Amino acid sequence: MEYINHQEKLKDIKFNKNNFYVLIDFDRTITKAKSFSAWRVLYYSELLGRNFKQKYAKIHDEIELSKSESNEAKQKAFEQRFMAYMDLLRECHFNKDILKTAVEKTDLTLRGGAKEFFRKMYENNIPVIIISSSIKNVIEEYLKQNQAYYDNIHIYANYLDMNGRKENDVTNVTPYNKNKIEFSEELDKILQDRKYAVLLGDIPDDVNMVTKEKLKHTITIGFLEENIEANLEKYNKTFDIVLTNNASFKEVLNLIDFN
Repeated sequence: MEYINHQEKLKDIKFNKNNFYVLIDFDRTITKAKSFSAWRVLYYSELLGRNFKQKYAKIHDEIELSKSESNEAKQKAFEQRFMAYMDLLRECHFNKDILKTAVEKTDLTLRGGAKEFFRKMYENNIPVIIISSSIKNVIEEYLKQNQAYYDNIHIYANYLDMNGRKENDVTNVTPYNKNKIEFSEELDKILQDRKYAVLLGDIPDDVNMVTKEKLKHTITIGFLEENIEANLEKYNKTFDIVLTNNASFKEVLNLIDFN
């Protein structure tokens, strides 16, 4: 079922293949609702030694996030947690072979129609920007293995340099700072003549992928799969369109019809 909350906004924004780009979350947006996160691909892989799960869980428990804390405090806690995860992966000699095997055996599943959506964006030269608090290494490898990775896709997520150069790691992408991510100069040039955006996520905080100023030129689409009755009001207030009942990207393409 779909809930369209801002009819006038949808009427005012007219898409064509040259005037918009896509901002999209990864976990439970590109993947199905029941999938675990890209971080957990490595956790469940059993490829990082006997003590990896224990140490991973210890980091998670020691750097816990309180619902009563401010977003700034949660941001700091997430950064500390992710940096500790990166150090643990390096300690466990995480490498490209482990990454490839872990992704091959994962239970991650693409949301219905995702491959067709990405292919259509590529064929029409529409930029797709994935902003995720998961790990970039896994996201990129997963999309490649599923024939869903194209050169119009740009991934901004936590990244571990598997060549041992710690200074190249990126460990600061969280649900609370997605609108503060700085794009590359190359991507900025690609986007400069594209006025509109389509934003897709599975939690209200994903709307932070754009600034408040940009929001009026953005159609926001939220996937709501769990506790629908309890969460629907909040999602309706946050997103222009809410999709439920394991919606697919076919519905998304129908909603953002473009020439």
